[in-house]
Amino acid sequence: MQLSSVRDLKRELYEPLAPLQGLQAQQVPAVSVPAERMVDVARIQPGIALGVGAGSRLGDYRLAVRIQHRDLIGSSKLAAIEKSAHGEVDVQYIGELTKLEASSGESARVRPARPGTSIGHYAITAGTLGAFVRVDGSDQPRILSNNHVLADENRGSTGDEILQPGVFDGGKAGADRIGTLERFVALDPSSVNDVDAALAILDEQIEFDPTLEAISTSRQLADIEKVQQVIKRGRTTQLTRGAVTAIEVDNVVVRFSTGQMRFDGQIEIASPDAGGFSRGGDSGSLIVDEPSGDAVGLVFAGSDQGGAHGSGVSYGNPLAVVFDRLRIGGLW
Repeated sequence: MQLSSVRDLKRELYEPLAPLQGLQAQQVPAVSVPAERMVDVARIQPGIALGVGAGSRLGDYRLAVRIQHRDLIGSSKLAAIEKSAHGEVDVQYIGELTKLEASSGESARVRPARPGTSIGHYAITAGTLGAFVRVDGSDQPRILSNNHVLADENRGSTGDEILQPGVFDGGKAGADRIGTLERFVALDPSSVNDVDAALAILDEQIEFDPTLEAISTSRQLADIEKVQQVIKRGRTTQLTRGAVTAIEVDNVVVRFSTGQMRFDGQIEIASPDAGGFSRGGDSGSLIVDEPSGDAVGLVFAGSDQGGAHGSGVSYGNPLAVVFDRLRIGGLW
C-alpha cells in the first residue's frame, strides 16, 4: 500500500477501538479484567495499537497491528481490521508495555557528565541521560530525558535535584547532584499523550561531554519515514542496534506507577538480537539513525513479548515532537 493509504486506513480504524479504553463490557470482545471494584481498575486498558509498518519492498507499506491483550488474539475486532486492510497487515502480539524502570546495569558516577549514563530525579530509581540540548535565550546546557526519569511522573517540582548516577546506582542527594528539574510535559491518564519527556538545567560547575560513546551523531533530526536501522546507548543494555518496525503507532497503552497512559504517534523498534533493544533503566536513551547519525527519538517503554526472538519491542517518542513540546532549539 502507499503511505497515504495506510495512514487513511489507520485513521478510519482508530475510532472504533476507543470503547476498549472505557471498560464498556458490552462493547468489548471478552477482554478479561480483574474482579475488583471499578474505581480500582485503570480506565484505560491495553487493546490494539495501529501503526505504519514496512511492506515487502522499498516504498511499500502495510498496517502494523499490535495486540496488547491476549484475549484479543483471534477476536472479531482483529478479524475486521485484517479484512479492512485486505490482508496487508503485520500482526504481532506484544503483551503489556511498561515504562523502563531500572534493573542491573551501568552504575558509575561519570564526570564529565555524558549521555547514555545513569541519571534520575532524587525520588526515582534510575534512567538514562538522553542528550544535552539547547533552549533559545540561554547558554546553559539542558539535560533531556523522560518525564518519569527526571520529573517522577509529574510528581517532581521545578528545582528538584537531578542525580548522576541515579539513586538505584548509589547516587546521593547533594554529593551527586548535576542539575535541577526545569520543566516537563505532563503525563495525562485521562487523555492521549504524545511524549514522555522532561528537561533539567545542568549545574554551572558540572563539566559535560555531549558525545555518545561509540555513536557518531550529526546533531540533526532524522526524517522518520526514511529511518530503518537505529542505535542507542542506555544505562542498562549499553550499546544496542535495532530496526524501526513501525512508525506513527497510535493507541499504545503503557503501564506507569501512576496508572495506564495512552500514547499516539510512537516509534516501534525491534532488535535482531535475543537481548532486545532496551530494558529497564534505558528510559530516556537517545535513538540515533545509524547510517546518518541523525537523532530519531527517546526510548520510554518496552514489552517482554514480540520482536524477532520474542524478547520484546521498544517504543520511543519522535524527537521532533519532543523538541516542539519542550521548546528545545537543538542538540548540544
